[in-house]
Amino acid sequence: MGSKLKRVLQATAIGGIMAGALALPATAAHAGPTNCSSAPYGSNGWWAFCGKGDGTYQAWVRCYRIGTTKYTVRWGQWRSPGGSPSTVNCQSTEEVGGGGYLLS
Repeated sequence: MGSKLKRVLQATAIGGIMAGALALPATAAHAGPTNCSSAPYGSNGWWAFCGKGDGTYQAWVRCYRIGTTKYTVRWGQWRSPGGSPSTVNCQSTEEVGGGGYLLS
């Protein structure tokens, strides 16, 4: 076999091995926050709480300017599961239009 063809085959084989290694799923288990819930908070906000797991979570709320369809998404504090809930409020000129939580 010619040396040029041999180098091409070797490079192709190495490339295939590397691509396969990159496609393998992560073996370390990462349990993000679990047992999570969220709901309206007070008269003009949203709360979220996750009871277990690793990582962090954050509440968010969609705040509509009163009398319009314009809104701003506001974010609460990042929290660790099992601690205090993440809370966020709309401004006094806004009203709650829904909310939820983001996991990291």
